[in-house]
Amino acid sequence: MPAVSVIVVSYNAADELEGCLRSLAALPEVASDPAFAQVIVSDNGSSDDSVTRARAVFPGAEIVENGANLGFAKACDIGASRARAPLLFFFNPDARAMPGLLANAVAYFDAHPDVAMAGAKLLDEHGVLTPSCGEFDTWWQAFLRSSAWGELPWFRAQSNGYRLRGFDYASERDVDLVVGAAMFIRTDVFRELGGFDERFFLYHEEIDFAHQLHDRGRRVVFLPQCIAMHKSEQGGSRKTWGKSGVLSWRQRSRRLYWIKHHGAWWYYSLSAALVARYLLYAAVIVALVLAVRAGMHAL
Repeated sequence: MPAVSVIVVSYNAADELEGCLRSLAALPEVASDPAFAQVIVSDNGSSDDSVTRARAVFPGAEIVENGANLGFAKACDIGASRARAPLLFFFNPDARAMPGLLANAVAYFDAHPDVAMAGAKLLDEHGVLTPSCGEFDTWWQAFLRSSAWGELPWFRAQSNGYRLRGFDYASERDVDLVVGAAMFIRTDVFRELGGFDERFFLYHEEIDFAHQLHDRGRRVVFLPQCIAMHKSEQGGSRKTWGKSGVLSWRQRSRRLYWIKHHGAWWYYSLSAALVARYLLYAAVIVALVLAVRAGMHAL
C-alpha cells in the first residue's frame, strides 16, 4: 500500500501538469521507491494534450478522464475515491514539489494522529515566500477585506490574517486553514466528512473543509518542513480561467461559504454594509462640494 495518494486536478494546463508530475517523480522518496506514492491525475475534459503528456512523463500515474469540466472540488473527490493510501495530498498542477515534501508529511502524520489536515510552505516561482495559511473571517474582518478598509492604518490590526503577517513560516503551528495548492488530509477524515462540498466549483473548498474540521475540534497545522513552489495567481489560475473568470468564481464561492457557515443574515447584512459605504463616500463628496461652494460665495 502506498504511503500517500497524490491527487492532481488538470484542466487545459498541459505544460503546468507536466512540470508538476516531473517534480513528483524527481522526489528522492519517489525515485527510490515508486510504490511510496500513488499519483492520480483527475482531468476535467482538457482539450489540450494534458492526458497524453501526463502518461508519457509519469507512466505510473493513474489518469482519470472526467470528460467535462466538473469543477475543482468534484474532480478532487473523484481522484480521492481512487486513493489507496491513508494520507491524501491535493496538489495543484501549477505547483512543484521540493525534496522531502511527501516523506516529511508522511512522517509527521504518523507521529501526530490527532492532526487531520496540514499545509505546506509555499514559495512563488521566484522563490519568494508566500502566505501558506490563514484565519477564518469574522463579520468585521470580512467587511474590512471586502471594502479594502483593512489596509488603512487604523484598521490594519483588526483585519483578517493580521496575526500571521509577522509569521516567518519557519515553525509548525496550528492554524484555521491552509492554502489548497499543496494540502494534506487524512483519507479516513476526508471520507468521513464526505469529501469536498462540490458546490464549490472553484475556490474555497479547502476553507470550507477546514471550517468543518474546526467545528469538530480537529487539528489543522502548517508544516514548514514540507515545501512546494506554487505559481502566483497571475501565472496559474488566471492563465486557465482568465482574470474575469477567476474573480467571478471567487466571489461566488465566497458567498456560498459565508452563507453556509454564518447564515443568510450574516451575509446580507455584510452586503448591505458594503453598499452603504458607497453612500457614505457620496455623502462626504457632496459635503465637500457644498463646503467649497459656500467658501467661494463667502469670498
